[in-house]
Amino acid sequence: MIEWIRANHQLISIVINGAMLLVWIGYLQIFVRSYVRQTRPKILINRGGSGTLDALCLVSNMSSDAIYVESIILTLQTADDEWTCPVTELDGIEEWDEPTDLNLRTRQGTLDPGKVRNMGTFRKIIEHALRASSDDPELGTDRWERLVRFDVRIVATYGSEDLPIGANRWFTLTWNGGTAAMRPLTAGTVQIRSRRERGKIARLLDAEVQN
Repeated sequence: MIEWIRANHQLISIVINGAMLLVWIGYLQIFVRSYVRQTRPKILINRGGSGTLDALCLVSNMSSDAIYVESIILTLQTADDEWTCPVTELDGIEEWDEPTDLNLRTRQGTLDPGKVRNMGTFRKIIEHALRASSDDPELGTDRWERLVRFDVRIVATYGSEDLPIGANRWFTLTWNGGTAAMRPLTAGTVQIRSRRERGKIARLLDAEVQN
């Protein structure tokens, strides 16, 4: 056995070095995956207070660093129609005693890790979008009770990322005698992470600024 080892020591050394290299590659992959997971941005969109439209729209930053909320975009759907409207800035009719932690008339702002921001009630947010799509901003539209579901999309800036990050969550509405019960369509918030989708929300943000 000893003679065989002596005769093949170079081959054995190559095999051992190769095995060690594979082990280190495995450790490196684990480290990279852990680092990416820890630094990956994550935004949560939840309802708070009730299962009706008077529930609060709560946005949480579960990222490792602060984010800056750039825009909130609402998509509304009826049985035969769909339209999208930014609701970032409060309009002249919308009432909100304490819009943000900064006490500004906007839903924009910095959100530190682990913090939650109250964006107002879902009713106020939807009414804002309805007024923006109506010829009569005082009344909104006749589509109010025909709404079947809506999507809340958060667009934010994160660290040194070139493209904005985003997250969205759909909610369904069930009407009963003029009162709507709402529930989330998915168990959690959908994170927008692909470069293609992030490029799309960047274009939506540009369009919002131009309008």
